[in-house]
Amino acid sequence: MIRKRTDHLKGVKIGIMGCIVNGPGEMADADYGYVGSGKDKITLYRGQEVVKRAVHSDYAVDELIQIIKDDGSWVEPEAIDAILN
Repeated sequence: MIRKRTDHLKGVKIGIMGCIVNGPGEMADADYGYVGSGKDKITLYRGQEVVKRAVHSDYAVDELIQIIKDDGSWVEPEAIDAILN
């Protein structure tokens, strides 16, 4: 689900981890992190910094994308298609 919506972002590393215990350490070199932190809860990271805690999994991908957009690292998929074609 995350890859489907962000795969076009070349050069942006997103760590997707299932466990809040080991996840943050294992994704230490990622630009952003999406880490399971409880039943239907996700913690979002910018680098090693927690940005949002206990985000419901139904909204977590949208929240992650908004963080990427707020940082200026988001490029619309259509813009990439236009550049390549």
